[in-house]
Amino acid sequence: MTAWSAEARLREHALAAGDQIAVLDDGRPITWADLDRRVDAVARAVVVAGVTAGGLVAIDARSNANTIAAILGVLRSGAVAAPIPPGLGSRERATILGVLGPALIVDSGQTPRHGGAAAARGDVDVARLLIDDAIGEAPSSPAGTATGASTAGLIAEAPMGPTPPPFEPEAPAVVVLTSGTTARPKAIVLSGRAMAASADSWLAALPPASGWLLCLGLGHVAGLGIVWRGLAARVPIRLADPADPVALRAALEREPQVSHVSLVPTQLTRLLDRDPAAPPPASLRAVLLGGGPIPPALLARAVRAGWPVFATYGLSETASGATVLPPAEAIDHPGSAGRALPGVRIRIDGAGADGAGEILVVSAARFSGELGGPGAAPDEPVRTGDIGQLDDDGRLTVLDRRVDRIVRGGENVAPAEVEAILETHPAVAEAAVVGRPDDVWGQVPVAAVVLHPGAADPGDAALAAHAAAALSRFKVPIAFSRLDSLPRTASGKLRRDVVRALLAGERAGELARPDGASIGWRLTGDGPRAVLLFPGTLSTARQLDRLAAALGEPGDLTVHAIDRRGTGVGRLGPGATVAGLDVGVHVADVIAYLDARGLDRVAIVGISFGGVLAIELAARHPDRVAAVVAYEPPYGPLADPATQATFATLARATADAHARAGPAAAAETFLRAVAGDRAWDDLPARSRAFLADEGDGAAADAALVGARPELLAGLTTPVTILTGDDSEPFYAPIADALAARIPGAARVTLAGLGHPSPISQPAPVAIAIRAALERSAFITVPESAR
Repeated sequence: MTAWSAEARLREHALAAGDQIAVLDDGRPITWADLDRRVDAVARAVVVAGVTAGGLVAIDARSNANTIAAILGVLRSGAVAAPIPPGLGSRERATILGVLGPALIVDSGQTPRHGGAAAARGDVDVARLLIDDAIGEAPSSPAGTATGASTAGLIAEAPMGPTPPPFEPEAPAVVVLTSGTTARPKAIVLSGRAMAASADSWLAALPPASGWLLCLGLGHVAGLGIVWRGLAARVPIRLADPADPVALRAALEREPQVSHVSLVPTQLTRLLDRDPAAPPPASLRAVLLGGGPIPPALLARAVRAGWPVFATYGLSETASGATVLPPAEAIDHPGSAGRALPGVRIRIDGAGADGAGEILVVSAARFSGELGGPGAAPDEPVRTGDIGQLDDDGRLTVLDRRVDRIVRGGENVAPAEVEAILETHPAVAEAAVVGRPDDVWGQVPVAAVVLHPGAADPGDAALAAHAAAALSRFKVPIAFSRLDSLPRTASGKLRRDVVRALLAGERAGELARPDGASIGWRLTGDGPRAVLLFPGTLSTARQLDRLAAALGEPGDLTVHAIDRRGTGVGRLGPGATVAGLDVGVHVADVIAYLDARGLDRVAIVGISFGGVLAIELAARHPDRVAAVVAYEPPYGPLADPATQATFATLARATADAHARAGPAAAAETFLRAVAGDRAWDDLPARSRAFLADEGDGAAADAALVGARPELLAGLTTPVTILTGDDSEPFYAPIADALAARIPGAARVTLAGLGHPSPISQPAPVAIAIRAALERSAFITVPESAR
């Protein structure tokens, strides 16, 4: 196979078929000539920004045509493209940028940003760039924004039609980040030769394509591979929302129809579940399925329903795919990943008597090494770390992902094998199996399962019996937890680190939600009774460590301190829309945590806004809450008209500040409004910086959207409302109104305490909380301990 340049191939298409469609973005057609002009505009801006050949350019890789133009434009300039998955938190993004160390950052948003930190640095905003360069149609924007001014100047100074350096097949072209853990990511370098070789291998292995549907992230190698395949075959690429099965099905059927699509198992499951009787679109010729272990039952179900599913195995280090199993062989070879792609060889290293050993991949699509690390020869095999075996016809079966393997008393347990068996149970939609440390066995397998909608829970004993009917006893999970969904990366890979943290008894971690948000949690104590502890606005679960320790010190409680969206690890990141985050979203997150932990009825202690959430949770899910203690909850809907007006003004001001200047401005606006200017002005610089980081929470909490005061009169859970006498008169009237509305609620005032006391004076607050839990009969204090 001859290596070819992606940006040069685009120029050929623009000259030979300029009026034909290259990309369909939200139904808007972009021709090859239009795409070529957009790519030129990006290339000019990168050159004028001072990025030299071989320099690294990071790209905020949203799923839109601008990202495709940005990637190809960076390559045309002679630089290296490093697309970053969207939706990252600020810490995760900072970590990734620290790994990459880019010379320039490109924003690929559909609409231009209006200022902001990145714009002030002079980085390239593609949407603004295309407006200033009069390419395509885009909404107008206020003149004089920082980004608009900078990119307009770049274009004015840049030479027309920059001449890219000669194509060097082995030179780095793109850098992709390996996904799936909270550890520092690896940055995989792929050359132009590797990307082209992968595309050519796929074109040789699949039926001819008339169009590709791109519903995988462009920040991952699978999404990038579709761009190269579209360029190789000169066929259009249609972009679609990866998380919406309705939009996905509509995109498959919309004219002009696509023939090829790449999916992860979760997406295919949702497509099949949405309308089980619906046949696949007639135009569809190939559905590539990969991104992790493929349940054999899912593959068989799809193929029997007429879907042309090609099971695949690959990794970032091989520019995505390495093997493929055609639909005609799927039924007879369940669990197989198929044969090597054309131009690829699979070897098994260190095979035992059963033929199993480490999978090695020899391919021209091999990566060049890790960023900043030693390079590797193109013909050197890729050591995958995975365990597999080849049958007599060259089909690969992946037996074990080495990093996931569980060793129980010297016996190896492959999580994928156990998961595949659990997913054959009629009630189980998805399963994840991880190892839990054990003093006797070293590790034992534990499982998290997602049940089919409407399915009755079969119970742990039935799930264990189902697994034992097909597996050796040592492979059967010793415990089962239920999740609403399995935590996955943007590319669809299971986040075993998150599952492991939830199920393996770790003391801190995070729970990933289906929409990409993360909920942080911390455990204190080892008592038999569970208490959930929610922090207030502008504070985090970590700040309540001393309060949690005081609550758990007698040894009868395990305290689960949980951050909300907008605070701690749940920060929502730059550009997130947080104002007016519905209380119901927070409630659903907490229920997911309870399900993940296997917790039934718990006590909930909420501080400030956390107290509002505690009361709302008990009102909506009384079966899950045994007692509530709320410290100074600002339940605005029950306040007097003047206080309600103050709340409304505060909410608008905080939301406006967040939208205008980000989390730090929202935090400052919020604190000045509720505590006065001196409360902010007198803060030490370190405290001010901490609060500024928590501004997402201020914007999310201030409006108290979605509160349901009409439910309070029916609340049967024992509730205690605490206030400190130093916080009068603001919180006391609201607390009194709550106590009057909630049947049987206890109302307690604590001498000498104020609103920050749960953090600054945790001991007396803990005494009051434990007394409230005792009155609620949630805990019993022996006479000797009184």
